[in-house]
Amino acid sequence: MPVSAAAQRVASHWADCRKHSAPPVLRQDIAEQAQSHLTHGADEDYLRRIAWWMATERPSWFDLSLAMTMSDAPQPAPSTAPAGGRTHRCPCRAALTAA
Repeated sequence: MPVSAAAQRVASHWADCRKHSAPPVLRQDIAEQAQSHLTHGADEDYLRRIAWWMATERPSWFDLSLAMTMSDAPQPAPSTAPAGGRTHRCPCRAALTAA
């Protein structure tokens, strides 16, 4: 899957925040996950915050979607929330919480 510069920035941020170096394959996997979320409208800044949280608070996790579901994970800023005042982690997470 081709990844955008924004997805690469999210993955680089995740790798830079880790205490131990991340293998290139994990960095690429995080970039692909970020690209998947960016493709359907996720906010890059929010993904960077989730990547930071995952790298510092849950260093053994390598799944952005899982990290977004955790109650102690960063929440989206109101400016990135969908209309209607409800805050969701990204459009795919909103679909899951509405079900």
